[in-house]
Amino acid sequence: MMMKGITAGDIMTSPVYTVGPDDRVARIIALLCIHRISGVPVVDKGGHLMGLVSERDILDAMHPGVAGLHGTKPQRRAQRLRDIRRLRARDIMARQIVTAAPETEPLRLASLMALHKIRRIPIIVGKKLVGIVSHGDVYRAIFETEQWPPTQGAQQAGGEGRRSD
Repeated sequence: MMMKGITAGDIMTSPVYTVGPDDRVARIIALLCIHRISGVPVVDKGGHLMGLVSERDILDAMHPGVAGLHGTKPQRRAQRLRDIRRLRARDIMARQIVTAAPETEPLRLASLMALHKIRRIPIIVGKKLVGIVSHGDVYRAIFETEQWPPTQGAQQAGGEGRRSD
C-alpha cells in the first residue's frame, strides 16, 4: 500500500527539542512538561544521536524495582522513591534506538512502532538527528490519506473487515 509519496521527512518535527548527555534529569523533566512532549533525543555537540530519554525512563529511574512495589502502601512506595536530582541524561537514556531515514514511508514507521512498542522514532541522516516522528504524526499521515479506509479488496485480503451489506 503506497501513500502517494509521503515520507518521514514530510511528517517529522524539525527542529527537535534535544538534550545533551550531561543535562540533568530535572532539566529534561522541565523540557517535557513545558513543551508537552513525552520523550527527547540525547545528542552530542555535533548533533549526533546518542540516545533517547522518555517519560518511562524517568519513572523507571525514580522507581527502581517497581515490580516489588505492587501491593505496598503508598507511604512505603514514597519511601522507596529514588532521588534523581543528580542523575544526568546519559545515566537513564535508552541507547538502543530505532531510527529511520527521511525517505521512510509512514506505514513502515507504524510497523516499527508497533513491533518495538515505541511512541517516537528519531529521523537521522548518517548519525545526525534531523527530525523526530511521533505515533500521532504517523497515524495522521496514514488516516488522512486516500488510503484510509482500506479498499474492499484490502479488507478481504486481511481476513476480517466490516461488511456493509
